[in-house]
Amino acid sequence: MKKGTRAGLIALATVTLSLVGAEVGLRLFRPVQHRLPLDATILPAGATHYHQRATIAGLTYELIPGAHGVYAGSEVSINALGERGPEVEFAKPAGTFRVAAIGDSLTFGYGAPQDGTWPAALQRILAQDLAALGATAVEVLNLGVSGYDSADEAIVLEGRALPLDPDVVVVGYFLNDPQIAPLQALPRWFGQPELWERSHLLRLIDSWRFARAKASFGNDAYEYLHDVDGDGWAMVQTAFESMHRAASARGVPVVVATLPAFPPGPTWDGYRWGDLHARVITAARAHGLDAIDTVPEFQADGRRPKDLAVDFEHPNAEGAEIIARAIAREVLRVAAERKAGTPR
Repeated sequence: MKKGTRAGLIALATVTLSLVGAEVGLRLFRPVQHRLPLDATILPAGATHYHQRATIAGLTYELIPGAHGVYAGSEVSINALGERGPEVEFAKPAGTFRVAAIGDSLTFGYGAPQDGTWPAALQRILAQDLAALGATAVEVLNLGVSGYDSADEAIVLEGRALPLDPDVVVVGYFLNDPQIAPLQALPRWFGQPELWERSHLLRLIDSWRFARAKASFGNDAYEYLHDVDGDGWAMVQTAFESMHRAASARGVPVVVATLPAFPPGPTWDGYRWGDLHARVITAARAHGLDAIDTVPEFQADGRRPKDLAVDFEHPNAEGAEIIARAIAREVLRVAAERKAGTPR
């Protein structure tokens, strides 16, 4: 064997042994949690009692029809259509104004009671003004599912919401909706891990890459996700276009409502992510969707953010009521324009 060839083989063996040693060391002494393939012991308590692998193409998971119990400290009931809320008929009853609410855990109502979600509050508010809706009854169907992103919501709109013959679709947009990487528990449990995710060493390297990218946005995950040159923001644009194409084909208006994160301070003054809300609203309108921001409703309410939330991201029943008030005004406006035959 030539001297150069022997040296190359020795170097290759050294590198290989070093990589194997690093992998074994991480597995034994410092397991990497970043993008770790999950098992049921790591999932939030009860998560698999309410979620199953999806039955609709393009989705990873969905709610289990008929599931009932306590999840995240609150009673949860899933109806036969796989929506959180009371039983409803698939066919819209005559005289009923139907709203389909789509979104993630903020729409589902993580940590909120069954009647403490913003879709439930929206139904109560709209029921007080049936004449303006030109209806004898109103239904707001909660199609929210924890962990969904904008691409998932576009699939839900076309595959689940529109077949229910809604008069309006409302998409609750939260600031982590551009998240493509499966960092949340449910997408990681139900999704198929990529081969490289089985390696602690490769996940460690990816965590460094992610940390560097986020650091360039002041370590603000929401700012990072809304990078106008990023894959996540491109996914949101594609999702908005898909929503418009599917809904307009059936003449159904879509309202995108940006939902707030709850700041730690005593007031809503100087809300940190207002520019991101504005970016989302501009993009939604550019793709032919209606769009509103619910933050001004919170600012006008005057109560402290922490009094309106379960945690940093999820509204409690009082916060859901505020969201619903803002959305109700827009739904009534859309209904009035459709009734007059002058949609914006």
